[in-house]
Amino acid sequence: MCLKSLLTSHDSYLRRFFLVAISVLVLLLILSSFASYKLYERYVIRLAESNAANLTSAIVDARYTALLNVLNSPIQEPEGLSSLDSDLRAFVKPYSIVKIKMFSLSGIVVYSTDISLLGSSSAGNENLDKALAGGSSSSIQTKDKIADLADETRFDVDVVESYVPMYGFDNKVIGVFEIYQDMTRFRAEVKEGVVSFTVGFGLLLIVLLLGAFYFIKSSARKMLVQQKQFEQFATIDPVTNVFNRGEITRQMESEWERFSRAGSDQKGFGLMMLDLDHFKRVNDDYGHQIGDELLKRIAHRLQGELRIYSQLGRYGGEEFVVLLPEVTMVELNGIADRILKLISEKPFTIQTNEIFITLSIGLAIAKRSDLNVDAVLKRADDNLYMAKDAGRNRKWGE
Repeated sequence: MCLKSLLTSHDSYLRRFFLVAISVLVLLLILSSFASYKLYERYVIRLAESNAANLTSAIVDARYTALLNVLNSPIQEPEGLSSLDSDLRAFVKPYSIVKIKMFSLSGIVVYSTDISLLGSSSAGNENLDKALAGGSSSSIQTKDKIADLADETRFDVDVVESYVPMYGFDNKVIGVFEIYQDMTRFRAEVKEGVVSFTVGFGLLLIVLLLGAFYFIKSSARKMLVQQKQFEQFATIDPVTNVFNRGEITRQMESEWERFSRAGSDQKGFGLMMLDLDHFKRVNDDYGHQIGDELLKRIAHRLQGELRIYSQLGRYGGEEFVVLLPEVTMVELNGIADRILKLISEKPFTIQTNEIFITLSIGLAIAKRSDLNVDAVLKRADDNLYMAKDAGRNRKWGE
């Protein structure tokens, strides 16, 4: 079954389940993608921070004296920093560094690859304060435009900005390096990884969802079949496959309610009480199994003769009730005549037996003067006995 047919399923409960599941799936994918992206992003930041710490340690070890002189001296002009600048640029050239700043213990920029920042203060910078206290901190951001160490302008660069403390030989903080690392390539790989994860996870969830849907739908079909069986047990006579006494009674009461609410110009509903003549002889001569099969065949033949909106029910052992909405006595008599002829003129062949049987019919039409449906049913039943007393195989009406 394709996705479209699943979504347009007539089973409202399954359709709701599928739509809710799709919504949950989309939400789960969004949350998992966001969580994965943040997880990988944190990994990139930690990697960059570790690189910055190692690089800072290497620079301090290699250029300790020169760094200490700059940190402890008044702010120098760019010309006085040219030697240190050349050394640092050469030192970090193999790495993806786009900018370096060095802060004194007072938070003043004493060196930067961007000479315009010399002498500026970063007072109140929490990341700088943390580094001056001996901790490291990093964050990632996308720079729309940034100049690299070669003074070339680059656009849309993912940069990890790390503040790393510089330690002297006495293991005390002597300053802070702020290092900008280009992590564009790594972040792109992270994005590709997240996309791959999302697609793979999404496909897995879809497979699981479809599997669950088919399983639930299969179970629902079985339960529906079982439910219909229970409904059939409650409403259908197991021998004749027509309404049982309880259900045909409910149908008559429902029709009475409709008739009672209708206007006075509406025709009443008709009832026919049918009773098979001398049915006991069939059971005595052929057995109850043949008798039950005869009842089933008679019910089937009656259903073929009745109007589509008429209702047929087994009311007792060999007794049937027919409910006919909005009918006149003339119409009711005509239907009764056809039924008498239908049953009596053609035998029922069951196994090797040809069985002839007749029935008697009592007729009644609902009237405005009737108090309830029982009054209509009683008149039909009384007329049935009149037909029996008159010789059977006939109808008796009002």
